[in-house]
Amino acid sequence: MNKATLENGAHNNAHNGKVWLVGAGPGDYGLITLKGLAAIEQAEVLVYDRLINESLLEHAPWGCEKIYVGKQAANHALPQPQINELLYQKASQGRRVVRLKGGDPYVFGRGGEEGVYLAERGVPVEVIPGITSSIAGPAYAGIPVTHRECASSFHVFTGNFKDDERGLDFANLARLEGTLIFLMGFANLNYITRGLLAAGKPADTPAAVISRATTNRQRTACGTLADIEERAAAARLASPAITVIGRVVECRPQLNFFEPRPGRGVLVLRDARQSGVFEQKLRLRKLQPVCCPVIRIASRGLTPAAQSAIERLADYTWLIFTSPNGVKIFMELFKAAGGDLRAFGRLKFAVIGRATEQVLRGFGFAADFRPAKQVSDSLGRGLADVLQADDSVLLPRSAIADNRLSEILREKCPVNDLPLYDTHICRESAAELKECLAGAAYVPFTSASTVDGFVQAIGGAEIAAAALAENACRTVAIGPVTAKRMAELGLKVDLQAAEHSLDGIVNLILADIGGENHD
Repeated sequence: MNKATLENGAHNNAHNGKVWLVGAGPGDYGLITLKGLAAIEQAEVLVYDRLINESLLEHAPWGCEKIYVGKQAANHALPQPQINELLYQKASQGRRVVRLKGGDPYVFGRGGEEGVYLAERGVPVEVIPGITSSIAGPAYAGIPVTHRECASSFHVFTGNFKDDERGLDFANLARLEGTLIFLMGFANLNYITRGLLAAGKPADTPAAVISRATTNRQRTACGTLADIEERAAAARLASPAITVIGRVVECRPQLNFFEPRPGRGVLVLRDARQSGVFEQKLRLRKLQPVCCPVIRIASRGLTPAAQSAIERLADYTWLIFTSPNGVKIFMELFKAAGGDLRAFGRLKFAVIGRATEQVLRGFGFAADFRPAKQVSDSLGRGLADVLQADDSVLLPRSAIADNRLSEILREKCPVNDLPLYDTHICRESAAELKECLAGAAYVPFTSASTVDGFVQAIGGAEIAAAALAENACRTVAIGPVTAKRMAELGLKVDLQAAEHSLDGIVNLILADIGGENHD
């Protein structure tokens, strides 16, 4: 999907804004449609919900206004009438507004209400359907919603009721022979199961509850209509959850492809928007990612220093990147500043490792130098051998990076050490992190900042060390710098990757599983 394709169907112009109601799918980053992704890439305003995969936000263009309006039961970041008006006001300013909703906009997503509100006020609206969790959730749990031998239909209901509006007709529901699916009904599981039983639905009807469907923390409890509530409680499932009732649940033992096998859970601590590559590598090798971001990467934007460096880009002879984040953010800022690609004409590129080199190649540039070891000292010493006194280096990187690299380079030539982004700690993740550790056999640290994030998010070094020991988690350091930081904070280093990359971590974990060399 490209820009022309999307806009040709939009009938939009510079004077009239428009709203796209976009279904983001149920949680798995890969389940959004190509057309939905194209809309995000062109959004001037992005209004998003609680249950969308935050990795999708990374596809919004630089300068896009992002507004969170998530709802959780009765706790609304913004009430629905105000969301409707917000969409109207932003579109009235002549802007391209994307309303990004979990699942499908029209399946219990209130997209119809928003669309009618806008249409009545003259705002053009286009819907881009999404994959609904009512189908995808059971599928990821190994449960087909229909099967010729046991269900020729399926029926989807909301399970989220107000106390005075529990209007399900259980007498009719109990007579249906198809699969019954209840969304958003975890808090009302007792009401649903008791109602069906009282209406005559057989007590031995197979049932399942799927928690956090299609995400890396998906868990499923199976039983019967009579005991599913007890089994879900014993499994300590949490909302959001989907309840499935019918014989199709019996297919799960043969069709469950997604949920983890014991001993193969790997905790992913990276920024939520940048975890996708690591998750994919793990899944391809039959390891199960368990995601709990403890850091968040935030661009500093087009600061005066960044603007000046971009305007003077032709004055430099070397551009050095120490992370994939540095490449992505620099190129975003270059575009935002109206940079001219010809300014790269005489530049040489240096990268710290293969992952950074691959991202750089994605922007059409090959690396002129990459050290044998993916550490800043190797990068600095290697470049020091080739730099001349008349060279000039631009070093765009994290604001928390140490000064050793720039000090090594400055011994040979001038260096502009340019902080592009900050690394924030997700301190609100303590309870979630402890829960995730219970499902993780391995905890890889991909940078010193993930070590700091893990320790600070969970409540301190002593608590971190105790939690790792209690859950018998094996720790993995991506390299010596990360291992050193772990040791400084009192975390045991069980494994250290020889190849300082995500592939190196994955290969090391697989070797450890295969060798069964646990202490």
